[in-house]
Amino acid sequence: MNEMKSRRPALVLLLAMFIWPMFAPVLAQTNHSLEWGVETGEEFTYVLQREYYSDSNSRVYIEGQLPFVAYIEQGEKVLLQVDYLETIENLINVSSQLPRSYCNLLRSNDSTLLYSDLTSLVIPVGDWEFLDEVQNITGTEGQTLIDNDEEWGFIATALIIDPGAADITARIEMRYEKENGTLSYLRHRYSMLGNDIIDILFVHWYPGMPTIVGGGIQTITVLIIAMSGVIGLIVAFVVYRVVRGRKPIIQQLGE
Repeated sequence: MNEMKSRRPALVLLLAMFIWPMFAPVLAQTNHSLEWGVETGEEFTYVLQREYYSDSNSRVYIEGQLPFVAYIEQGEKVLLQVDYLETIENLINVSSQLPRSYCNLLRSNDSTLLYSDLTSLVIPVGDWEFLDEVQNITGTEGQTLIDNDEEWGFIATALIIDPGAADITARIEMRYEKENGTLSYLRHRYSMLGNDIIDILFVHWYPGMPTIVGGGIQTITVLIIAMSGVIGLIVAFVVYRVVRGRKPIIQQLGE
């Protein structure tokens, strides 16, 4: 009897070694090292350094693409407030699975809420090669990857050729700070015959930086004025060409 009692703990331990793995939680293998570089509640200062439209149709169009611009005057500083950060899943296989940040824009001088639930103004950090891969930036025609010691982002360009009109050049540039994933530089610029149709410049502002960037805006031509009625349709098609492969970053901006 004593011998049976002495063997019982060893038998229990042996059974536990075989049975425990059947009930142990299975941890999903991660395929990236992304993490958030900001925390909920953090605030960052931004400024609309340039806001130019050749006509009212151009203004209506860009405010449809970047709705928050309608609530900010050129040269006005605003606060970007991190409101909510989605959980970063271990496995991310397509761009739609990338986590979103939700941010508010507040007026700088009195913290009045101007716009809420802005996405893609803050992105996760730490695995820039993976972000390029999952969003297929380098593999998409017309896009150039930006990846240096301080910033990560892209430049997207497109040209539309219409036999009955002048060509329109579209250029969209977005840069993020690698330190924390906040938007550093956003520019939407459209031009025709060397003249600007739309030029929007929204940047992360630091003390000592100008609030308005002047100069370089050309006088619009008679042709552009005459074509103002169709500019909205042309630019819409251009942007579709630019972003059709990259919905998560551009089309979600301002949703």
